[in-house]
Amino acid sequence: MNVKNFMTSEVHKVTLDMTVRKAIVLLTSNKISGAPIVDHLQNVVSVVSEGNLLKLAAAKSLDKLISDCLNQLPKTSSLITLSTSSSFADVYRLFLSNPIHRIIITDANGRLQGIVSRSNVLRILVGNGGDSAKTSE
Repeated sequence: MNVKNFMTSEVHKVTLDMTVRKAIVLLTSNKISGAPIVDHLQNVVSVVSEGNLLKLAAAKSLDKLISDCLNQLPKTSSLITLSTSSSFADVYRLFLSNPIHRIIITDANGRLQGIVSRSNVLRILVGNGGDSAKTSE
């Protein structure tokens, strides 16, 4: 089974022009623990988690732009991403071998295509993987 069959394609994302406050509201109002950060072309430039936002709120301010905080967030080169043609086994191995909560799915140019969370994988494991269009973390 390919990632495109079970990924969440409607992804809540943070944009570079959002403030730390808006990013916090996005995560808390959608009950998610993190989200990819994209530029105006939908290229993934980083990822932000609740923990990152707690630190940014303390170190910077709630009104600081996400673009001004990128140096304190994971670099694109350190992000774990897969393509839509990756297999379920690829995803499962990554979750087992890395302390991550989500895997960002991109195209060959780094544009956001979707996301796979641990809950997506757990639903497949118990035979309830048909909710791929739902929004997730």
